[in-house]
Amino acid sequence: MTEPSLPSRYCNRERARAFFGDDADRYASYYLVGDPVADSLAAWLHANGDPAKADFELALRRGIAAVPHPAPELERFFVRAEEVPAWLDFDELELGALAYQRFGIVGMIILSAWSLINGYHSSAAVKPLAFTGQLRHNTQRRLAETARFVSEVTQVDGLQRGRPGREISLRVALIHAHVRSACLGSTEWQTADWGVPINQADMLGTLLEFSLLMMDGVQRLGFLVTPEERKAILAMWRYCGHLSGVDPWLLQPLGSEAETRRLAELIRMVQPGPDEDSRILTEQLLKVPEQNAKGAGPRFLGIAVSRFHNGLARALNGPEIADNLGIPNDFWQYSEYPVRALVTPLERARRMIPGASRLVARASNQVIRKDLERILRGRSAEFGV
Repeated sequence: MTEPSLPSRYCNRERARAFFGDDADRYASYYLVGDPVADSLAAWLHANGDPAKADFELALRRGIAAVPHPAPELERFFVRAEEVPAWLDFDELELGALAYQRFGIVGMIILSAWSLINGYHSSAAVKPLAFTGQLRHNTQRRLAETARFVSEVTQVDGLQRGRPGREISLRVALIHAHVRSACLGSTEWQTADWGVPINQADMLGTLLEFSLLMMDGVQRLGFLVTPEERKAILAMWRYCGHLSGVDPWLLQPLGSEAETRRLAELIRMVQPGPDEDSRILTEQLLKVPEQNAKGAGPRFLGIAVSRFHNGLARALNGPEIADNLGIPNDFWQYSEYPVRALVTPLERARRMIPGASRLVARASNQVIRKDLERILRGRSAEFGV
C-alpha cells in the first residue's frame, strides 16, 4: 500500500513501522476492506425479498446443501461459514466457554466498562454507531443485545450449527453489511479519513475487546484463569470471527496469546483518539447500569452498581482515556481492590474443590441469562436479516 492510500486515522505511522515492520501497514490496509461476501449477500437479500430470506433461513438452520439451486451470493456466504479451519477444536472451545461463563455478572460489567468503552476511544471506529444512532437511542436495549450475543457465543457448543451463537454470528455479518451500505450511501461519510465502515481492522478490534480485554479485566478483579483456558477463550472468539467474516490473516495471531498481545499493542498505537461522538456514546453507556438495575432490587442497589461500573471504567481504561471520555473521577475507581480481595480466596477454593468450576460456570451462566431476559422484557434481540 502506498502512503496516500491509507486513511488519515492511521496514526503514529513511523513509530508503528519501526516496532512492527510490514505488519503495521498491512494491518492499516484493512481499514479499507469491508466484507464483500456479506455485502453481496445483503444486496441480494434486499433485491429478492421474502423468497431470498427464506433460503437464507433454511441455509442457516440446515446448511447450504439443503437449499435447492442456491444463488451464488448465498452459496459463497455459507461455504465460507461452513469451512472448518484446521486449528478448530470444539473440545477447546468448550473449555473456553465454561471459563468465560464463570465470569458471570462481573464479566458483563467488564464488557461494558472496559471492552466497549475502550472501543469508543477510537473516534474513527465509532463513526458507524454515530451515523446510525444505534447507541444514542434506546441505548439500554442495544447494549443488552450485545450482551446477548456474547452470552450465546460463550455457551457450550454455542458456535455449532443450529445453535444461537453461530446463527447470531452469521446474522451480525449481514447487519454489518447493511450498516456499511447505509454509511457509504451518505455524502457525509469520509472514507479517506475513517476508512470503510465496520472494516476488517475494527472487526478484529471488537474480537480482542471481547476476549483479551475481558480476560485481563477479570484477572485484575481476582479471577483465576489458567493458560489453557486463556488459549481456549481466544480460540472461541477466533472462530466467532471466522463465522463473522474476519480475514484469516487478522485472525491468525489469536492462536497465540503472545501474538495476540503484539497485535493489540499495534492496534493501540495507531488509534486516532476520541472525539465528541466518542464522548456522547460513553455518556449514554454510563447511564445504562443504573437503568438495568431498576426492578431488580432497591434503588440504592442500582446506584451502587452504577457507581461501581463507572469507577471500574476509570480504573480499567486508565486516567488518560477516562479523562478524554469524561468518565467521573471519584473514589469508586478504587473499588477493584476490595472486590479482588473478596474474589481471589473464593477462586482459590473453587480450584481446590472437585466439580466446583463447572458448578460455578453453570450458576453464573443462569444468572446472566435470566438477567438478560429481564432487561429485554422477554422480547427477542433484533438480529434479523
